[in-house]
Amino acid sequence: MTSMSAGEQTTQGLATELVLYAGCLPATPFREFVAAAASAEFDAITLWPLMYRRAQSREGLDPATMRRIVDDAGLRITDIDSCGDWLPAPVAGGDVQPAFRSVWSRHEFFAAAAALGADTLVAVHLTGDDTSHDLAVEGFASLCDDAAEHGLRIALEFIPFSGVRDLAAGWSIVRESGRANSGLVFDVCHVVRSGSDTGLLQSIPAERILSVQLGDGSLAAPADLVDEAMYHRALPGDGEFGVGALLGQLCGLGVRSRVGPELYQTGWSQRPAAEVAADLMDATRRILTASSSSP
Repeated sequence: MTSMSAGEQTTQGLATELVLYAGCLPATPFREFVAAAASAEFDAITLWPLMYRRAQSREGLDPATMRRIVDDAGLRITDIDSCGDWLPAPVAGGDVQPAFRSVWSRHEFFAAAAALGADTLVAVHLTGDDTSHDLAVEGFASLCDDAAEHGLRIALEFIPFSGVRDLAAGWSIVRESGRANSGLVFDVCHVVRSGSDTGLLQSIPAERILSVQLGDGSLAAPADLVDEAMYHRALPGDGEFGVGALLGQLCGLGVRSRVGPELYQTGWSQRPAAEVAADLMDATRRILTASSSSP
């Protein structure tokens, strides 16, 4: 990464590394995605199973080659997102969008992580179905135990249109599971849209925030939160979510985590991936700088 001003360095204390999350460029060929992240000076990327499969079936890349491409670009793959193999499958697929549907078993995630050098799997429950809290704790603990055998962490992502809807629900599952290799994804958009009480962060150990995902939007929520999450998030700092203040709060509580943008906008697939990545990095750096002056 390039050198930063004193103010940027202060804020950079929140971010242990800057990550280009897979959802920003989900249709981009693997080599191009990696090159775009490197050219924008991100430190790392994440990967979706769909992207992993496509790189092999359509682009002729085996996992060893994929890892070499990432290494040669000076990057690493941090997370594979998202594993749903810890709760019962929804009846008839539930209402989850096909692009979000988890189709891998946990063991397929473990194998991909080993091949690519990822250290974290993201766990989700991507339907609106209610689920038993006790069942969720038991299933999450089992996933964490299996992941620990492979040296992996599990980051639970709460999502307002899922069965784990907010920060309180997510943290209670992580806390009650009692597994040291677990924590939370703090997606700013999900925090705001779920109406989560960020005062709860006072009781969450800073090291249990495993990643921070950036996006923005209007305070007036749309009728379709899934559609917004897929296509209509704003760049961090371009909306009304108070992203800088949220990041300042995290930093003040001692959170030190990987940070990066997690948003996609219609039309990005028609632009060069490197341009999109550069815009995302610019917005990320601006909001991190803004958060250094937030109370």
